[in-house]
Amino acid sequence: MKKIIVLLVLLVLVCTALFTVVSCTNYNNISNVVKNYSTENVVLESGKSHEFDLEKIFKNSGLNVTKYEIDKGDFYTVDGNKITAKGTGRCPITVSLYVKSEGCRYMCSLGTLYSYDRKDMTPVSTAQELASIKDMNGAYIQTADIDLSSVKDWQPIGNLPATNSFKGIFVNPDGYKISNLTINSSANVPQGPYGGCLGGLFGDLDGALVYGVIVENAQINLGDFTGKGNSSAGVIAASTLSCYIKDCIVSGDVAATGSTGGIIGSMSWGCIEGCEFDGTVSNVGRTDENFNDSESVCAGGIVGYCGIPYDMGQNTWGMIGCRATCVVMAEKRAGGIAGTIWGVDFVKECSFEEEGYTGMPMYGYVK
Repeated sequence: MKKIIVLLVLLVLVCTALFTVVSCTNYNNISNVVKNYSTENVVLESGKSHEFDLEKIFKNSGLNVTKYEIDKGDFYTVDGNKITAKGTGRCPITVSLYVKSEGCRYMCSLGTLYSYDRKDMTPVSTAQELASIKDMNGAYIQTADIDLSSVKDWQPIGNLPATNSFKGIFVNPDGYKISNLTINSSANVPQGPYGGCLGGLFGDLDGALVYGVIVENAQINLGDFTGKGNSSAGVIAASTLSCYIKDCIVSGDVAATGSTGGIIGSMSWGCIEGCEFDGTVSNVGRTDENFNDSESVCAGGIVGYCGIPYDMGQNTWGMIGCRATCVVMAEKRAGGIAGTIWGVDFVKECSFEEEGYTGMPMYGYVK
């Protein structure tokens, strides 16, 4: 009897093993080519979660996906289609798409996570603390309303030279305001070693996150610049490279001789999303001997110059859900959204409303 039982157990184990072998698919082929989907940047406080609708994201990919699997990341944990932020930093969000019919695992990016933990952040609650930001790789959180009316000429955070760019995190999740930021003249901000100058809350941003910042009644005037190069200005930043600027609300007047924008003066790669501007943007014409006209001499309600040298892949940049209520003035290359832009394929759900006159195009010049 015991022998019969042992044989039955062995038979069950063998059948189970055979079923497992037959039913399993070996995904021996690996590919990173996935088309017709959009990436998504996510900002989360540590401990908060975001769930991806993966079927919706990849519905036009043309792949018969058997299952999705979000890969683990440095600053998030995974539970099915949901990620939960941990710590402070940024990291890519990657996903694997398993296609059984092809025996292939497709690996691609879902976007970038920007995670922040309040206990890791340096609080900023006064004009002095804001002006004293020195760690260009630091993480900062605004914790009170800040009035800059006592500062005659604001010195942008992370200004020229480019080695002094701000590369960190600045967040305002609780809706505090910065008011009365003023720069009266290009003579009052640092000049670059090869010419030009930058004006804004930030001068130059490189790989940074700026989230939820609200600036009211900004007055930035770099229109008197006559040196080599040009002045560039935007209320949040004069120049950005591969940054994420999200949910910033700005009002005021901005003037410069080069790239001039309500939110950003000059933007390369990166993404600006959910931002609003209300005010006046002026590109001031120059006639002096140092002036060199180019496509970067422009004005836009959201971004002055939006330059992307080539299509670098799947949605490496974008302007999403931004709105401007503005007057934009320039001799040429003036637009309600952007002055000069390298293609408009990744501009989504942006709008502008003119104040005082009609006829302004969304983009002054499209390459």
